[in-house]
Amino acid sequence: MPDRCVVRAPNWVGDAVMALPFFTSLRRNAGPASHIACLCRPPLASLYRQVPEINEVIELDESLGAHGWSAIRQNARLLRNQHFDAAFCLPTSFGSALMFWLARIPARYGHAADARRFLLTRSLPYGPNGHRPHRAEGYLSLLSLRWTNAVLSRQLRFAPGAEASRQVDALMEGTREHGSIPLLAIGPGAAQPNKMWMLPNFAAIASRWIDELHGQVVLVGAGADSRLCDELAVSCSPREVRNLAGAGDLAIAAEIIRRAQVFLGNDSGLAHLAAAVGTRCVVISGPGDPAEVAPFSPVAVTIRHPVFCSPCYKNSCWREDHPLECLTHISVDDVWRHVVSSAGSSTPESESQQ
Repeated sequence: MPDRCVVRAPNWVGDAVMALPFFTSLRRNAGPASHIACLCRPPLASLYRQVPEINEVIELDESLGAHGWSAIRQNARLLRNQHFDAAFCLPTSFGSALMFWLARIPARYGHAADARRFLLTRSLPYGPNGHRPHRAEGYLSLLSLRWTNAVLSRQLRFAPGAEASRQVDALMEGTREHGSIPLLAIGPGAAQPNKMWMLPNFAAIASRWIDELHGQVVLVGAGADSRLCDELAVSCSPREVRNLAGAGDLAIAAEIIRRAQVFLGNDSGLAHLAAAVGTRCVVISGPGDPAEVAPFSPVAVTIRHPVFCSPCYKNSCWREDHPLECLTHISVDDVWRHVVSSAGSSTPESESQQ
């Protein structure tokens, strides 16, 4: 009988996108007859429903909250009734492994982090020798726990689908035909404020794109980013800037970005979506570590200003002498050179490290 396998997907958009090569590789090793289910938070369901290697998307029941003992037990009962015989736990949290243990899934694989090794039947250390691998490579490494000579695919790809294309056609109706007009997608938001490049800087890039390249700009993000994008739009030419933040789910955002010549944004989930749909992207990396979380794409450029306190994993900048120095020292001119280069118009002469 083919394996029935469930994968606990990561919780954040960027991590969820970086897990896509894992699903491709899982299908190659499990075979076409195996049933692969993806267990994910509801906001990520639209992303995973477009992944051909996944047979079933199971949304976590968050009626009791996203975390906590009651939520873990409730979701474990849901899984127990589906009789899975193998499970991969991509997040490194204790609760995600506990859920699979309570669901009585016989084979449970994951990283030995957060004191959860006893909940897994087989595990790998996360970040051996203190070195954190790229997030996508970390997910792929778990396949060796099931298959000694696992075949790995490192290609990151995502197709938003026909329905997303139809909806974006409607959203962009009235926009000038951009077949020959360069379109720049900008995502100025991020889950953490200390990862956000300054809004006037994004506005300066948008204005230069419009004035110097005679292009158009589309703003993308979650619903929570709408006000931020409104502020950015009023700083530029209203006719050439379309704010589509919060206009749809992740598949819609991916389709909007796919139509752009270049995506510019922070170290956020949208940058990873851009990489997955094949759009050239320029990413402003502040406190994060590009070696671990840079977009998994050869057409992505990461711009950073390394400082003594990076990488930093805090939710806010702790420095009082030079707050957010890792971001404030990234100049508009430097980013502009990379944006234009990515659009195929010039060669950057950057002093920043990539």
